[in-house]
Amino acid sequence: MRWIFVGLVSVVVVAVAISAGVHWWQTPRDKAAIEEAIGSDHRYVEVDGRRMSVAVQGSGPRTVVLMPGLATPEPILGFAPLARRLAEQNTVVTVEPFGLGLSDGTDAPRTSEAIVDETRAALRELGLGGPYVLMPHSISGLYAMWWATHHPDEVAAVVGLDDERYTSDSAQNSPDWPSWMSGVNAAGGTRDLIALDKSTDYLGLVADYRESLGESAEYTPDQQDLYLRAYSWVLNPTVLDEMARGAENVRSAEGAVFPPTLPALSILAASSLEVEPEWEPSHHAAISNPAIQQVTIMDGHHYLFHAHAAAIADMTQQFLDEHVQTR
Repeated sequence: MRWIFVGLVSVVVVAVAISAGVHWWQTPRDKAAIEEAIGSDHRYVEVDGRRMSVAVQGSGPRTVVLMPGLATPEPILGFAPLARRLAEQNTVVTVEPFGLGLSDGTDAPRTSEAIVDETRAALRELGLGGPYVLMPHSISGLYAMWWATHHPDEVAAVVGLDDERYTSDSAQNSPDWPSWMSGVNAAGGTRDLIALDKSTDYLGLVADYRESLGESAEYTPDQQDLYLRAYSWVLNPTVLDEMARGAENVRSAEGAVFPPTLPALSILAASSLEVEPEWEPSHHAAISNPAIQQVTIMDGHHYLFHAHAAAIADMTQQFLDEHVQTR
């Protein structure tokens, strides 16, 4: 029995070593492939001594800032079809906050204030002054609300993509992801799970992405593969801290409403309304001026900009032309 136990432990140790070795070898190659896929629109800026990955497209008079949802593995690739269309008439910046995509990690607490301040710093490094049109997806709705209420002179409008608001359910304690998850991630465990099943992730980690990307004709098979492979390093300590502070960031938005002079459009996914009863009412509760602040519902997935980039771009451009003056 002793030798069987030693043998099993040895097998596990060897398997983990091989997994970690493959992960450490493959990750920089995956990141290089993503950089190549993004092309010349991609660049890095320095924020608080770390590299932040951004993409800048177009040269229009309005600056649109695309803000990704929690643990989105590769925001620039994910937003690409929407950014490409918006860039026809605007300057479009896709920001990959620390911990996501090709950006470095950070040990700074992942509060709404910190994430907004880091994004503001990145835009300053790019030489892009406000006011900005913020386009937040999912949890970034909380950050956009923080931005609009604490730095209102920097925000020209907010166009949310199934973006989050305060709800009593999400204001409860966040799931306590164990710290060892980052170790599993660093050792290639997440990469192994993705590789084991190309159609369905065993833990449901990437099921949303598989479904929404699969519904769109906007992404080549190679782009979809790169997008999902980026999940191999996204469960890092930076993102796990953001997950742990989710309820704290929700509570910081309790009672917040848009300034009455700020145009705001929330494009909600019908699927989200089915699973979260407070989702639509919470967006209406944030309206202070119905003349320029609206909520609309689109039939689609939480990542609705994957399959509906053209419709969202047209809706956004019409809203901006009606309510936001150009510089």
